[in-house]
Amino acid sequence: MFGRARRGSRGGAGASGGAGAPGRVGGASGPARRHGRRPIRSSLTGPGLPDPDGRVVRFEVDARATVELLQSVLPEELEGVNIGFATVPVAGLSGAPRRVSADASTQPMYYSVDRGARTIMLYRMPIQRAPVLHVDDPDHRRFFVQHCVYRAVCDYLGREPWELLPGRFDHY
Repeated sequence: MFGRARRGSRGGAGASGGAGAPGRVGGASGPARRHGRRPIRSSLTGPGLPDPDGRVVRFEVDARATVELLQSVLPEELEGVNIGFATVPVAGLSGAPRRVSADASTQPMYYSVDRGARTIMLYRMPIQRAPVLHVDDPDHRRFFVQHCVYRAVCDYLGREPWELLPGRFDHY
């Protein structure tokens, strides 16, 4: 069927035959086969390369692009500020929840701001799993990642979003 020669019945000699039979499945002298079909193969890139469109890689690419844009527009304000990524927010080392201070960020599930240590930490999983998207597609997920980075920088600088980049969003 479909251009292949018929191998015989299930219990016949042609289906499971001896060492040199055409219906042979695996064996010492030939490649391993999946149910008599072509040899087992791995993916084209192999196991060593990460998926270029995976969740972690996509988040970091989108977030880093936004960070680089903001650093190019606001070089003096963001000089020496460490912007990092973590999977989820972590409680204190002792297991107690973090203290809420006047320095706390406005969106602690998505990011945290520490002005004393000059650090902004973005949390990947809460941002990617946020239920606030009205359309769940790659563009809107990217927009939300960019929005969270932008809000975190605004929160760190203590400025409103429309003050940070005046005229940037006037066409909306």
